[in-house]
Amino acid sequence: MSRLVESRCILVLAVAATASCSNGAVLGGPGGTLAVGAYSPLGYGDDCATQNGKLPPLCLPHQVTEILELSSSDPSVAEIISGQDVPSGAVAALYPNYVLGKGPGQATLTFKGRFDDGSVRQASTTVQVGSPDSIKLIAVCDDGSSVTNLLASLGAQENFGLQIYAGTEELVGWLPNAVTAGGVTQVYDDWGNNPYLWQAPATPVVLQLQSAIVAKVTGTLTAFGPDQVTDITLQASSDSYRNAFTTPGDFDVSHTVLVNGQSICHPLPVELHSSTPAICSQPTDEDVWIGDQYGTQAAAHAEGLCTLGVSMPGGPVLATYSFPIFFVSAPPAGLEVLTDTDPCAVEGETACQVGYGQVGLCKSGHWVEQPFCPADQVCDFVSTTTPGCIAGTVCAQCRGLH
Repeated sequence: MSRLVESRCILVLAVAATASCSNGAVLGGPGGTLAVGAYSPLGYGDDCATQNGKLPPLCLPHQVTEILELSSSDPSVAEIISGQDVPSGAVAALYPNYVLGKGPGQATLTFKGRFDDGSVRQASTTVQVGSPDSIKLIAVCDDGSSVTNLLASLGAQENFGLQIYAGTEELVGWLPNAVTAGGVTQVYDDWGNNPYLWQAPATPVVLQLQSAIVAKVTGTLTAFGPDQVTDITLQASSDSYRNAFTTPGDFDVSHTVLVNGQSICHPLPVELHSSTPAICSQPTDEDVWIGDQYGTQAAAHAEGLCTLGVSMPGGPVLATYSFPIFFVSAPPAGLEVLTDTDPCAVEGETACQVGYGQVGLCKSGHWVEQPFCPADQVCDFVSTTTPGCIAGTVCAQCRGLH
């Protein structure tokens, strides 16, 4: 095919697609029941953009040149307003028009417009509006969990959102002045997440959110300092991985800071205190050291029980944890990593990877992982004369501290 013919074919396809798009309009409203007093953006235009299956994939949308009608069948339930009139002001409003929930009920919104192809098209949508009776604070933590009691370190700025309900139904829309509390500022949001900022004070405090809109509000704001931390947990291993070494090395210790039994949303640094420095200490051999908020490194020097105390930096030790450090035999060449796709030579022989808490069993020519070793044991290579081993083969078993 020549370039000229190919270009003409593409042009014909484009014109055909454009012409077939001149047959509909769309009006998009709230994605659920709108709360009384809440705002939600309205979107309208060529239904080509909806990709609803009735239009060709090459559909090119036409632009609205004139709004002939934008109305509500019952403005006492749902009122259409200009973006200029949203309480946030025209600077924050991203849409030219919004729907405001005025009272409980149902209303039909209608859009009629002239498009740049000369056509006049119309679309409508139904809006449900409900009266809110409860509000719940939702704060998302770094680990993805959600809490209704927001913990903030002294002087920190945190953000949270709101869920607004009518009975058990969650309502949608941006609701101005939904809650109040000291240091709380509402942020405008077109998508109905109802975000807020809280500037925590410099002194400890617990604040209950208040609302002039609903009687029931679930949510508290807690500003805490080091003295309000009630516990810190440490974890230095897992079911699959144990602190095992063939030579002295470093390992990670993760921590969780708790205030009255609740973990904080954003981690803070802690201080570790080793009472077994011959077994474990700070990598530069200090007995007391501070890591970062995401975890702390420690150094393993010898096999034995490592005992670490943990505190907020400069504060008293709040908890003490002990866990085993193992020094194990290096795996034979070719057995550094075991997978179920790796072949094995002798039926029934066993092996393991350094630090892993599972024995690999040779079965039908491939390695099969066995159940985890007990939490205080590790998988290690042992002499083939050990009971349970097959003479003349590689052998690994779960073992405790020597």
